[in-house]
Amino acid sequence: MKLNSKTNIEQLAEWIDEWQEQLFRYAFFRVGSRSDAEDVVQEAFLKVASAAIKPANPKAYLFRIVANGCVDTLRHKARMKPLEERMPAPSHSDEWEAEQEYRRIEKLLAHLPEAQSEVIRLHIHAGLKFTEIAEMLEQPVTTIKSRFTSGIEKLKQKFIN
Repeated sequence: MKLNSKTNIEQLAEWIDEWQEQLFRYAFFRVGSRSDAEDVVQEAFLKVASAAIKPANPKAYLFRIVANGCVDTLRHKARMKPLEERMPAPSHSDEWEAEQEYRRIEKLLAHLPEAQSEVIRLHIHAGLKFTEIAEMLEQPVTTIKSRFTSGIEKLKQKFIN
């Protein structure tokens, strides 16, 4: 991989240190697999490093790349037989519990429109502020807040009442 002249190694290292954990957490709760999430995040950093331009908002740019990478990964997984059907659950209890938590959350979020579930994932799993999500999705902040609030309310009504 060759870095472009706009993104230098020091800048890339700074972005990795600053956002890698948030990006991974977000990707994991989108794809449900540690290794897939790591691959998606690594690929995002490679793409931003070799991009022809330096993004105005690198954090939003990276989250958009990761979001797109998660969608691609999920599409690819949908065409393949799930790993858990081919082999037993992993012996590492922490990873197994995290994957169970992912499945539980995804079942809940599946009851919401994609626009609402995506905002909830970005805010809760990735820890992004509503203003950051609005910039990333190119939507007004009020729309993002409304999607989050109405999504949470729908979940409460469906599963708590």
